[in-house]
Amino acid sequence: MNKTTPHQRSVIFVDVDNTIISGPFESAVFPIILREMAAKSGLAIDKIRRLIVKENIDRQQDPTVPAIVAMDWDDIVEVVASRLGFRISEKVIDIVRTHARPPYSHVLDDAKSILKQIANPHRVLVAVTKGLAKYQLPILDALELTNLFTDILTPDKNSALKKELAFYGKWPHLTEFQISVGDHYEDDVIAPRAFGFKTIWIPDREEGLNEQMQALSPFERPPNYSYQDNLQIRPDAIILSLQELPKVVEQIEAEYFNRGQSTFHIDSRKA
Repeated sequence: MNKTTPHQRSVIFVDVDNTIISGPFESAVFPIILREMAAKSGLAIDKIRRLIVKENIDRQQDPTVPAIVAMDWDDIVEVVASRLGFRISEKVIDIVRTHARPPYSHVLDDAKSILKQIANPHRVLVAVTKGLAKYQLPILDALELTNLFTDILTPDKNSALKKELAFYGKWPHLTEFQISVGDHYEDDVIAPRAFGFKTIWIPDREEGLNEQMQALSPFERPPNYSYQDNLQIRPDAIILSLQELPKVVEQIEAEYFNRGQSTFHIDSRKA
């Protein structure tokens, strides 16, 4: 990964799954794990999947559960299997490593090129993901994305989930301006907005947007989007693909810095 410099004033937090990559969990991990669990339990695959997802969600919502435990898929699968009365032989980590490359994992929207476009001496590019490092780094390495980032933040990096400011570690303190980019509304829009970050949201690519929304600029889309659950918190911009990201980042930064809001002074002891 790249090293930070004392001239970097803004940080771009870039989500990983479904933002810059499609990983092997849906294409390989869950199919392999669920087949074994279904065969040993006699339960339907869909029911087992619901049990696994519920265990993960329950852990994330329980403040007494450490972030690392909440997102440890091997532990989650083992616990669910134990409750069903058997042990599972497959390991999530092994499946991930074996399937970290295409066709099971691939880069989305020409992300490698886009990240290189937004790389700039005054910016820090930081990958952010709820996946533990042991699951995510093999994929980022295999897809040759790791070295495009100054840092990669995972729950085991700062013992926190993305909904917590602690997850972001030193970067909000070392930079003057922060932008979050991602597809998960709670993690990549709601939480970052609460921390004072600007937010760029990528809705479900498969769902898409209607022609009217497509015709609007990324900054015109947020007030016109049909949000679920009557969400009141809006992103600063909505992009349809990463191709729109470089110009949006530039415009958000320009609006901030050109308004004279800059009061940031680099502490050379921290840089």
